[in-house]
Amino acid sequence: MAMEAHLHVVFLLVNVIVLGVSGARRETAVGDPGMRRDGLRVAFEAWNFCNEVGQEAPGMGSPRAADCFDLSSSSLKHKVSEADNKLGVGKPFPGLAPGAINNTDLYAVQKELYLGSLCQVEDTPNPWQFWMVMLKNGNYDTTSGLCPRNGKKAPPFGPGRFPCFGKGCMNQPMLFHQQTKLSDGGIMRGSFKGTYDLGSDIGNGLDGISFYEVVWEKKDSNESWVFSHKLKTSKKYPWLMLYLRADATKGFSGGYHYDTRGMLKIVSRNCLKSFFLLNFKANSSHLHRLKLGCTRECV
Repeated sequence: MAMEAHLHVVFLLVNVIVLGVSGARRETAVGDPGMRRDGLRVAFEAWNFCNEVGQEAPGMGSPRAADCFDLSSSSLKHKVSEADNKLGVGKPFPGLAPGAINNTDLYAVQKELYLGSLCQVEDTPNPWQFWMVMLKNGNYDTTSGLCPRNGKKAPPFGPGRFPCFGKGCMNQPMLFHQQTKLSDGGIMRGSFKGTYDLGSDIGNGLDGISFYEVVWEKKDSNESWVFSHKLKTSKKYPWLMLYLRADATKGFSGGYHYDTRGMLKIVSRNCLKSFFLLNFKANSSHLHRLKLGCTRECV
């Protein structure tokens, strides 16, 4: 049975508490505390079950994209072009390592770093890049031998433990990007959306197919950005995950073994405390809290 979940992220503020001799000192750990900055920075990444790319979806390019802009004189000045977002394996871009150009997994990692360089905001003590929308396909072809076990190549094993409809079940999604626009009413709005069912047309309805959508909107300069998430599974794709991540701006993040770019300009060994307001509208209980890219919890 297909499941659909709606998640509205209304406000987010992350503080890092640094304990010293003179007591606790508070400072923000994120580049855009409260999501109040008019010039939004948001990116998209998609992974398969192995935390890799495997194979790009036809015509979609590498599954990394970004929507970054500054607001100036009632107009938006975008930092990332659609040509940048459509970059796919075999296509060069500034800073691309020679060994990655024909490797789908390494190419995606390098593309994220490149998009980060276009979106980067200089700040103290470190620059930051973007909020990260992460989409993940939980299908796993156990007969493929694609996923390592404990960091080592693992042999194929019999099906049954994980969902998979057959060859190609670990595919990457179709991605359609609505670049952020400023309406006459002063509302800024953009989105990422798509489906894992390759060849499907989401414009003809969503019956029987998977669907995801993340919409961001800001109605007033004094308000925060509102992120609205929709996620629909299907018979072929029963296990999908959609996150809004605040990743570290450099280094490994949230269990992924590649250098990332993100929003957390301070990564502390001390406690991180987050404050946010969520509005859940769902018929599924399989929902995670906002993913902050760390596993330690503070009491």
